[in-house]
Amino acid sequence: MPAVFIHGVPDTAALWEPVRSHLTRRDAVALDLPGFATPVPEGFDATKEAYTDWIIDRLVELGTRP
Repeated sequence: MPAVFIHGVPDTAALWEPVRSHLTRRDAVALDLPGFATPVPEGFDATKEAYTDWIIDRLVELGTRP
């Protein structure tokens, strides 16, 4: 199961690069939330619930369990 890093607002996944560079594991993933260094998906309403759903979808895609 990969280690997943999620930034806060208003940061980006780049925040985690110094941490990830010290890890020996190669399955660490840092996600960019929609609208933070990535485009906002069409129809994405940027609510807390929408971000939660987006994160859960990414975790499922990575084969993890939220």
